[in-house]
Amino acid sequence: MLQALPIYVATGCAAGYLAGLFGVGGGIIIVPVLVILFKAAGISPEILMPLAIGTSMAVVSVTSLMGARAHYANGNVDWGNARRLLPGVLIGVVAGALTGSYVSHGILAGCVIAFEMGVALMFLAQVMRSQEEGAFREKPLPHARMHFISAFLGLVSSVVGIAGGTLFVPFLNFCGVGLRKAIGTATALGAPLSLVAAFIYLLTGSMGHKPLPPYSLGFIYFPAFLGCVIGGIWTTKHGARLGLKMNLRLLKLAFALILLGAAGKMLFI
Repeated sequence: MLQALPIYVATGCAAGYLAGLFGVGGGIIIVPVLVILFKAAGISPEILMPLAIGTSMAVVSVTSLMGARAHYANGNVDWGNARRLLPGVLIGVVAGALTGSYVSHGILAGCVIAFEMGVALMFLAQVMRSQEEGAFREKPLPHARMHFISAFLGLVSSVVGIAGGTLFVPFLNFCGVGLRKAIGTATALGAPLSLVAAFIYLLTGSMGHKPLPPYSLGFIYFPAFLGCVIGGIWTTKHGARLGLKMNLRLLKLAFALILLGAAGKMLFI
């Protein structure tokens, strides 16, 4: 597995670009790549997914933090919405990370696939109609409903190993937040979300009885973590700068394609 270090770095580069450009953290790339590499290395199927997800969450906690700093510098973080969503997100993350081994991935994956494909089609329709951000009207959700939705999105994110950008960006956009600010806000939420999830995966892996590969701490495989972080730190800021310069229609089109790719990835997890 150590021989795969160049692949880990390349994966981190791609994840960093996604974190900066779309606020998706990079888990949609990291998890499937790690699953493939861990399978090839003969990792037990019983720990394969938790090890890939835990490692991904540890990487995403760093790439999301770097992305959040870049988006904050560009004025694209809605701290009001971030503060409203954060308590529910953290509750959902803890519940998802603790019960991730028991929740039916098929049910959650089906819900996420349907949601992401629906949002992607909506964005594609907007691009075809040349619809701009001004067409959205803010419709604030009641606090109780906001906490429930954020908790559910946090739970799903921690179970499937993503920072939540593919869920929170469309949700915030639906609520009337401009796309660039929704991306920055989702990136800011992704940092505490993934950090808490990674810590819980570390603890649950450390308390288990299944043998872990060398250089692992709980369900975090450190060679993969370090390689991905090295690549991600270098590219995250460049992704954020590119997103600031991109035409809004092109950004929506690219994000729609990312959502379709994420939905396709979910079919094989």
